[in-house]
Amino acid sequence: MFKLARSSSKGVLPAIFLSTRPHSTAYNLIEVGKFTAPKVTGNYDCGQLFLHKKLDYRGVILFPWVARVFSRNNKAFPSLFDSKLKKGEVDDIPGFTKESYQTLIYYQVLLDFRDCPIVSQREGITFLGQNSDNKFYTIPGIDYISHEDVLPYEQSESIRDPIQHNLFQKFLEKRTDTNEVTSYHSTSLLHQFHEDNFDCLRLRDVHSQTTNGVKITVYSFFMGCRSETPTKEHWWRYSILMENVGDITVQLRERTWCIFSNADNKESVTGKGVVGQEPVLAPGQCFQYSSLVSLRSSAGHMWGTYLFEREDRKFINVSIPPFLLVSKVNEPQA
Repeated sequence: MFKLARSSSKGVLPAIFLSTRPHSTAYNLIEVGKFTAPKVTGNYDCGQLFLHKKLDYRGVILFPWVARVFSRNNKAFPSLFDSKLKKGEVDDIPGFTKESYQTLIYYQVLLDFRDCPIVSQREGITFLGQNSDNKFYTIPGIDYISHEDVLPYEQSESIRDPIQHNLFQKFLEKRTDTNEVTSYHSTSLLHQFHEDNFDCLRLRDVHSQTTNGVKITVYSFFMGCRSETPTKEHWWRYSILMENVGDITVQLRERTWCIFSNADNKESVTGKGVVGQEPVLAPGQCFQYSSLVSLRSSAGHMWGTYLFEREDRKFINVSIPPFLLVSKVNEPQA
């Protein structure tokens, strides 16, 4: 069993520890690194080790993405955008001004498999094969993280493998300088991976909304088409991070999705929890998961509602902000 712990002394940047309990109830603490000062300006380099500020997993940065972040709690966000989408009036949705969104950096990262019990679900990316079988392929342990959620650290000298992931040594090359300082740098295979899968990996838009003390953040990716079915299916993957920013513990009980296809098809889906779970979120805690959705048309959008139960037995509705499902052929220009 593995757990992460943090320790600090006055005036000293804290250290990050890995605690293990292999055969007894006693924990053994192993220092895996020391935190460094977070970057206020500029991007983190490929190979930067980090601890996720919210999800508490270790990882390593691969490459950055520039994303537009649309917050429904931003007064400059056009409310007509959501109301038009919910009515299906997709040809008349308003455009965005520069004040209606933020431009932020997100990073593609590898996460440490040892920390997967900490993460609610082993995040990964899913591809739709382009050959005749049109099968889905998943690479586990790859996630997206915002710049502000990166807690950078330097590995301890005693640690040989800072990240346990089968792609770590394939994507990153270890180098040691004359001062015995170790760093990691991108390999040609990582560059090829980025180039070959650019359209499936690219993070373009992020949508967020805070309702009744719960913040929902969602983003989607076009995966491709499956042509072997009677009706051509277009597939997307979406990821959701739910965060309790309130002051009372809540538990997810139910989800309701409204999925709208530009072919004038609307579908409502209601179910218990998400991905077979009903996560409990204490104040400050998060839960993240990913899922898939398909449409018969090359574009559409979806939105929804989560039903949470508070610890005082009261129920609250939490909005999932509308977001577009766009394919490569109709992706809007920047």
